[in-house]
Amino acid sequence: MKHNNTMKQNQSRKFFWLFIAVMFLALPDADAQEVSPAVAYMQSISTEFRSVQKSTWDYTRAVAHNKSVRKIENRRKELIAAINTAIGKIKRLKPFEGDAAFRDSSVSALTVNKIVIQEDYEKIMHLEEIAEQSYDNMEAYLAARQKADEILGETMENTDREEKKFAANHNINLIESQDKLSKKLEQADRVYTYYNKIYLLFFKSYKQEAYLLDATQRGDLNAMEQNKNSLQKFSSEGLIEQKEINSFDGDGSLKIACQQMLNFYKEEAESGYQPIIDFHLKKDIFEKQAAAMNDKSKSHSKEEIDAYNKSVNEYNNSIKDVNQKMAKLDENRLRLINNWNSTAANFTGSHVE
Repeated sequence: MKHNNTMKQNQSRKFFWLFIAVMFLALPDADAQEVSPAVAYMQSISTEFRSVQKSTWDYTRAVAHNKSVRKIENRRKELIAAINTAIGKIKRLKPFEGDAAFRDSSVSALTVNKIVIQEDYEKIMHLEEIAEQSYDNMEAYLAARQKADEILGETMENTDREEKKFAANHNINLIESQDKLSKKLEQADRVYTYYNKIYLLFFKSYKQEAYLLDATQRGDLNAMEQNKNSLQKFSSEGLIEQKEINSFDGDGSLKIACQQMLNFYKEEAESGYQPIIDFHLKKDIFEKQAAAMNDKSKSHSKEEIDAYNKSVNEYNNSIKDVNQKMAKLDENRLRLINNWNSTAANFTGSHVE
């Protein structure tokens, strides 16, 4: 039996994690009050954070719009350089009237940001290289990305607290606001958090089907049956879980694409793949029968030979039949995988401007 090339699924598009440290430093309202030395001091620190924000956004956009790996890596290097520059400038500031807490917390936040981008990112990239080998690897990869983001968030919260202390100590009224760039970064974070949740539901069944296809290529009947049952279980569970996920700002395209994939996997496991397993069982029996007929040490009656020739014809016909069934599965799989990939690309591209 020939295996169709379309049985080799397209790997789903990789999405690089965005280390989005959303800077919520609230700038003093310069128009409403005289720009005092304390206000100017705060603004000098905020200016450096803005520079880092801009580089973070450039990197975010490069990832979201699927730029080349080389270009994305260049963006990362530019982001690290921007962080280094900001750290250097803030470090050179003298403590304001003996108060160094705000300055030092800002340097600390940026330093942690740099470590995550420069060092933790390398570890995460290694995890990404092996992520698609198994669901557990993929889950660990996404968990590492989330943990890195949480670390960045904690350092920014500390900086925010120190900023407010500094403002209170020097009679500065802060205006709680969020500029356009901060909103874009926050939106990107929301987009990828949502995407990852749905992606894991898809990937669990996607990977399980890959095990099923591999077992089929090897002709391992036990593994085929086990992986088919696991695929039915995972796809059914995934369909239940995805019902609890709402659309994203009115956009249900990613959820629908995932649902279509899971329905395919469920139907494949429940009924579509059984004829293929049955064929392999017949194939195993036929090959044993053929080996017995080809044993030169034994003679066979005309009835045995006629029965064997009939089995040969039935087996050859079953090859044609199972190839047609597999070709139909391959066609549907490829169509849905292509739809998933294009939907995922359009989803992130449209929601991360």
